[in-house]
Amino acid sequence: MRHVYIRLFLGVLFAACLIFSLVTANFPFALLYLFLSGAFLLSARALWKKKR
Repeated sequence: MRHVYIRLFLGVLFAACLIFSLVTANFPFALLYLFLSGAFLLSARALWKKKR
């Protein structure tokens, strides 16, 4: 269960970085953070469903 919380935390952290990058108009990093947050949040969701 610990892995789910770590991946969820990292996904939310990268989503916050995505918002900050969009505000500062740093679009290459915004795309990077979009990919990273999506990957972490989707893997956390998949693990959450697998454990239940």
